[in-house]
Order: sequence, then structure tokens, then C-alpha cells
Amino acid sequence: MKNLILLLVLPFLLLSCDNTGEKNILSKSSDWTFTNNAQIKDSVLLLSGNESVAGYNEEYKNFELELECNTSHGAIAGIWFHTNSSQPSSKGYEVLINNNIEPTEWRKSGSLSAVRNFGKRTADNNNWFPVKIQVSGNLINVWINNVWVTEYVEPEKPYRTEKYARRFLSKGNLAFISYSDSPIEFRNISIKSLSADNKVTTDIDEQNDDIIRLQQENYPLIDSHVHLKEGWTKAQAAAVSRKYGITYGIAPNCGLKFPVTKDADIYTFLDTMQHQPFLLPMQAEGREWLTLFTEEAMSKFDYRFTDALTWTDNKGRRQRIWIDEETFVDDKEQFMDMLVDRAVTIISSEPINIFVNPTFIPDRLMPEYEALWTTERMQRIVDACVKHNVALEINNRYKIPSARLIKQAKASGVKFTFGTNNADPNIGKMEYSIEMIKECELKPEDLYIPPSKNI
Repeated sequence: MKNLILLLVLPFLLLSCDNTGEKNILSKSSDWTFTNNAQIKDSVLLLSGNESVAGYNEEYKNFELELECNTSHGAIAGIWFHTNSSQPSSKGYEVLINNNIEPTEWRKSGSLSAVRNFGKRTADNNNWFPVKIQVSGNLINVWINNVWVTEYVEPEKPYRTEKYARRFLSKGNLAFISYSDSPIEFRNISIKSLSADNKVTTDIDEQNDDIIRLQQENYPLIDSHVHLKEGWTKAQAAAVSRKYGITYGIAPNCGLKFPVTKDADIYTFLDTMQHQPFLLPMQAEGREWLTLFTEEAMSKFDYRFTDALTWTDNKGRRQRIWIDEETFVDDKEQFMDMLVDRAVTIISSEPINIFVNPTFIPDRLMPEYEALWTTERMQRIVDACVKHNVALEINNRYKIPSARLIKQAKASGVKFTFGTNNADPNIGKMEYSIEMIKECELKPEDLYIPPSKNI
């Protein structure tokens, strides 16, 4: 709890630090170095082509940078600090600017590239939005559109691959770099030096941390199946997400006798979650969900997922197979065949992006998991996913599917997501998913990237 409180209050403590005054850095073009199609025009910094670069020549160490940005469709750019204005991107850190819905570049605005990649849009193209970057000592914070999206404490021994060998805090210039031909604008750019040189401790040992390695290999570290349960709040979830650098998809349970049962409930949920640093998926429950909601309402979610934990057997009995007293196993082989039949029907006929809790079976059958999930049964699930372009979840809570089944699915071209389906605030760090990345040799291109439609 002490660590969580510290995470929540640190940036506000920094705001009270003494500073040496605010400076508008667009007032003198002579303070800048321009390359390609970069210029200051009418008090606006314009990058209008790929590899356009504007470097600000003054050096800063501890600072607070505030500006407004306007991105056109397709625009992607980086704001570098502690770099060299004559050799931008040669050292220091980059805050990415990318408000595109398309997953061509999955990292969105506010990502501290390669260190704290972030997969949620918090601003739209073709609208001016505020950006704030704050560096004090070894602590970096980023706000996009007034949403606190990134927090990074650089430890005494950061882990860096050879590609990112100079991605460290030091001091240096600012640089604005475009990575596309789509124009991007910056205005009202001001910076102030912070006199405080805070030293923040962290319990993350990057030399033995898998997440920082995967960040630098550009794996989309998105836990796409997360719930706010047992008193876990949005603020607490956001703090944990920032600390570990994992983007969360926060889903409500939508279906018969669940918290969300009608269109009005969907809109209420989405309204309460706007301008939060989370993807917003729909968890469709039971088989009745398609009759409860309109497509117009459901389309407001970023993506949808469901499972095969609720279905009706051949005797007309409605089963919820995670509840023992509501599960009927007259014959285990027949039960498995029914489960696979229902799963294939769900994947084939229900409008979902991800099939979650895959290969889940009742507790009483788990000792025979590997024997019951035969290659033939799994292949039916795999073929349905491939045919209908549905991703398969690697579930951290239940530790399913097994490595054997994941390898089988990978061989057929199935895309994967990571999901925890937590029942309480003990969210973890996607340990099982990371274990499966290693054991099954999954690459970033094997992973499904959920769209980020909401802001």
C-alpha cells in the first residue's frame, strides 16, 4: 500500500519543486536546427515530411516541457530529450506521438519508446491536445491530453539492448522528429528547468526483469482481459499499469444476470471510463448476449471477447462450467466433444475478436487436461480461429492453453493475446504469458493488437 500511495503522489510532489522560470522556445528560430521539411511558421513548429527534424539547441537536465500538438491522419513523431540536436535520436529518451487507430504502429502517444510502450490512444487526430513531459532526477512522467500515461523510474542499473545502449538520463537538447509524410504541428512550447534532482527508488530489478526485455524487442505488452473487482479502482489499476509498463484492457461483464445487461449500461460504463489510460473491451457472457445489446452500442467498445464457459448441453441443461454444481459430466469424452462443438460454434458465429479462457475445463477434469485436449480436438478450435480471424488468449490466471497446444495453434497461424481475467487486485505481471513467449518462441508478429478506438 505504501508503494501504491507513493506512485500516486510522486508527480504532484514534483510540481511543487522550485524552478528557474518558464521559457517559450518558439520565439527565436535561431535557437533551433532544422532538417528537411521542418520549420517554425506563425509560432507553430511544423514537421511536414518523413525524417523532418527540429532540434532545440539549449541543454536541460531536470525540466517540465509543455506544449500542444496536432496530428494529421497517419502522422507519427517523436519528442526526444537529453539528446543531441545535431544528431537527434543518438542518445536520450523519446516520447512517441501517434494517435492513429490502425495498429501499424501499436505504440500510442505518450509511450516512452522501448522502455514504457503504451497501447492506448488518449487523443484524436486533427485536434489540438496538450502534452506534458516531466523529468526530475531519475523519474520521468508523461501526460497526454491531461491523462497520466507513462511513469518510469530509471534504476541504478538499467537494462538496455545494444540497439538502445544510449537510452539513459543525462542532460541534453530537445528534438522533434517525424516518422511519416503526414504533417504534424506543435505550438505553445514552453519549458522550465526544475532545480530538484530527486532520487526515486524502485523495486524493479531490470537486470532480471522480463518486461523491460520484451519492451525493447517491441512485444505489445497488453493485458487485454482485466477487471476492476474487489475494490480495485481505476486509479490503482492505472498506477500498476504505469509501474510495470503493461497496457490494460478493462472489461465489464456483459450478459444475462451480469452487471451490464442493456445498451444503457454500456454507455454508462464507457462514459465513466473516458479519458482513462485503458483499452475498453466488452466481455460477452453466456450465449444470450447477442439478444441483449444492439450492434450500435457494442461497436463502441475497442474490441470484444467471449469464452465457452457457459452453454447448453445435449440434454438441454445450461452449464456454467467454472461452477461445479452447475456442471454436468455424465461421460468425460462426450463432455469434451460437446465443449469443442460449442466452442467452434461460438468462434464461428459470434462477432468477437478474441476467444478467451481457451481450453478451460472443469476442475474435476483438470488432472486429465493433456489427455482430454487431444490434437484433434484442439485443431478444431484452431481451424475455427484461423477461418474467422479470431485471436486466442493465453490466460495467466488459469495457465492455459498448455505449451503443446499453443505451439499447435502457432503452427496453423493463429494470433495470440495475453489476458489475466483477474478476480481481485492481484493482477500479477503476465508471468504465464511471458513463460509461453519463451517456451513457444512467440514473436511480436504472432500477437494480435487490439484496436484503440476510444479516447
